[in-house]
Amino acid sequence: MQTTKTVRRAQQKKKNTYVLKISGLLITPGIFAMCKSTPLPVIIKNGEQTQSASGWMAATSFPNPGAVHMQMEYKFLEPYMGEKMASTIVEYLDKETGKPVLMLFPTTCHIFDGYENNYMEHLNHASRRDLQYQMHKRELLIDAALKARQQVR
Repeated sequence: MQTTKTVRRAQQKKKNTYVLKISGLLITPGIFAMCKSTPLPVIIKNGEQTQSASGWMAATSFPNPGAVHMQMEYKFLEPYMGEKMASTIVEYLDKETGKPVLMLFPTTCHIFDGYENNYMEHLNHASRRDLQYQMHKRELLIDAALKARQQVR
């Protein structure tokens, strides 16, 4: 009888990470509040600069209310989360189809239509672990921000 070793390949996270230009935006944060989505300038997508040679930034539409809340809460959260985390959106993708399952904003998450009841089942193991880690990290930073705000009052 011969035994064979099964080599298990590590799963990669299926996600897109967007770092946005929130500070210094000329539009009022609530201007797109009643719309389905808000266009925001993306400066880094998956670790690569997206600014064009002409100097204009690429804009991507992100679902509301998460995008509007992100803009409105930025000034409060930035000192506690840091500029990068306070302006980052993580989009987790379906392990089989590659379609967006959910978007994690600094303080909230948007679950796309059709995934409301079982979104975790559509993520691979690495993506589930990353989502749980990211949510926990944000929860700790938001709690610290709220405690600091209460002490000031």
